[in-house]
Amino acid sequence: MVRIPGSPLLSLLLVGVTLLIFAVDAFTELDVAIAVMYVVVVLLSASIWGRRGVILTTVLCMGLTLLAYGLIHVSIFSGPASGRLMVSLAAIGITAFLALTGQAATEDLLARKEALRRSEAFLAGTQRISKTGSFSFTAPEARMYWSDEAARIYGYPTCQKPTVEMLLERTLPDDRPLVRAAIDQVMRCEGELDVHHRLQMPDGQVKYVHVLAQPTYDQAGRCEYLGALMDVTASVLAEQALHQSQVQLAHVTRVTMLGELAASIAHEVNQPLAAIATNGEASLRWLNRPQPNLDEACAAIGSLLEASRRATEVIQRIRALARRSDPHHLPLDFNAVAEEAAGLVRRELGSHSVSLRLELAPGLPQVCGDKVQLLQVLINLLMNAMQAMQGCAPGEASLLLRTAQDDKGGVACHIADTGPGIAVEDLPHLFEAFFSTKADGMGMGLPICRSIIETHGGRIWARSTPGQGATLSLALPAAADAMTECA
Repeated sequence: MVRIPGSPLLSLLLVGVTLLIFAVDAFTELDVAIAVMYVVVVLLSASIWGRRGVILTTVLCMGLTLLAYGLIHVSIFSGPASGRLMVSLAAIGITAFLALTGQAATEDLLARKEALRRSEAFLAGTQRISKTGSFSFTAPEARMYWSDEAARIYGYPTCQKPTVEMLLERTLPDDRPLVRAAIDQVMRCEGELDVHHRLQMPDGQVKYVHVLAQPTYDQAGRCEYLGALMDVTASVLAEQALHQSQVQLAHVTRVTMLGELAASIAHEVNQPLAAIATNGEASLRWLNRPQPNLDEACAAIGSLLEASRRATEVIQRIRALARRSDPHHLPLDFNAVAEEAAGLVRRELGSHSVSLRLELAPGLPQVCGDKVQLLQVLINLLMNAMQAMQGCAPGEASLLLRTAQDDKGGVACHIADTGPGIAVEDLPHLFEAFFSTKADGMGMGLPICRSIIETHGGRIWARSTPGQGATLSLALPAAADAMTECA
């Protein structure tokens, strides 16, 4: 029952109707239940006034009915008149009960409608702020509905009914096969949907979206997907910027590390250059003899070329470490990377009076990674270990670089030193940015190592017993388990 806000005119009209019914009932001799007409008054009062007004009107109508009966039949009892009285009172009471019930139901319905409107407004506002739209997809009819925010994300008018063709039209061409496969999955109603893809707007703007949906079934067994569409462009661009910053920071760290390895680099390059000079002079001596010894000259020239090749490899390794470029993940022999890292720090080992022992397990699976980044990690760990053993007595500083296959089928590498170890309270913070156990340390080497290893799908950790050295370990998945990154 719809309530019309009360007004003086309507109230006066209702009072007039009430008095008219009372006058007819009390001052006429009609043998009908005139008082039944009070039900109209009760119904009208329910449309104008609230619950209290209806109750007061009902009581008034019953009172007027009794008053009219008393005025006419006060001295003479009439059975039919008494029956009409009871019918009238019952009709007024029942009508009042129904009117109050209907009024309560109407008010409850209006309250629910207002709550729904408020909820829809809150949901629309929340979706607009969070850039998350909602949608439904009914299979196999491919009937779709979506919220206003979902339409805005796709760049369509909110009044336009969505279709599969509209979705594909906005999808970046490179991602359309992925979206078609997702639509086929929904048409077959096969499990949950979780898709990341890109949209291309008419103005050329590219959006990154994340679609999540779950199937529901009605009583007839029909399948309908209910889901959410999130515009994650801002977070993806922020992640890309963070990745670029990490790459630049890693490059700066590598260049700084190369400065620390300057003596080792000079030694590495000087050795093949000296061999080239020696073999060149030997070749000239063999050729300048009265009877040139061509076999010895050829052997010396062969050694000269081999030394030249070694020098070229050293320079290429240094250039690779110094070059700023995006990582390239390829299948790698981790033992070969470990040997190369050991070769680059050989001079530093000598200057720190540290002995290095390699225990490289044969037959290890290949790992999927960027060689330059993995070299950076191993060199950093070896340099840290050497610096930690500066206080060791002569002959006591030793390093062990050991590789093995871990329990998950990947490759594990352990670098153990004989230094003083790491304090127990420092171990939990060892890989945190700007935390360093060295007085002049920046606290960026190990965090970068952790970032690189985690980017490769692996993990890095430390173990130490104070006074008995420390062991830094890392584990990488086998290339077969990381084929996506290698692709």
